[in-house]
Amino acid sequence: MRKNFLKTIYFNEIHSDTPQEENYIKNIDIFQNISELHFEESITYFVWENGSGKSTLLENIATTFGFNKEWGTKNSLFQTNDIDNKSNAWLKLSWQPQKFLSGFFFRWESMYNFINYQESIWWFNAYGWEHLHTMSHGQQFIRILESLMDKVGFYIFDEIESALSPENQLKAVEIIKYMAKNGSQFIIATHSPIILSIKQNSQIVSFDYGYIHEVDYDLVPCVDMYRRVLNK
Repeated sequence: MRKNFLKTIYFNEIHSDTPQEENYIKNIDIFQNISELHFEESITYFVWENGSGKSTLLENIATTFGFNKEWGTKNSLFQTNDIDNKSNAWLKLSWQPQKFLSGFFFRWESMYNFINYQESIWWFNAYGWEHLHTMSHGQQFIRILESLMDKVGFYIFDEIESALSPENQLKAVEIIKYMAKNGSQFIIATHSPIILSIKQNSQIVSFDYGYIHEVDYDLVPCVDMYRRVLNK
């Protein structure tokens, strides 16, 4: 049995008196008729179209765990959006047998702000004193991911393929496989057949048609779409 594992998310009913800034959550179809979501594997993928609720759920899992909601670890003490203060009281995380102590939340649109924050800390040397702003976005991500390879923890990735070449997507896949084998747990929202290609110790959860359910790799729409385009 793994040492730590997020086993279940319990969803509380989102009432009509929910604060105004959270009203959009109760209007997302998948959150209207769900009470819990189970995790059975080291890697869980979230798939389906934009606006289906994948990133909303990822963000709330991350903040419930204690991550900075923009990007980073529990110790990433920066905030660039004063109005992004939504409560996450509508869900609860259940761990088996106990909670991970650390990890990382990758939220692609916040990467620039995260690197600004890190480079403002004069003692920061996690990347060998290299300035990440001198690298491309894809190089930045791979360098950060490589620095975490031997750190067992809880990792949440939101569309990491956004700035990764196919070659670097394959590199990220190999790192994720290595980390999962050594005890880390991942929840990954993606539209990339390459990122989705890890078959061992993984499950794919689709957010389509108003409910969350597990699907096979070959039935994921982005996989089928890429296949049809490449076969033309």
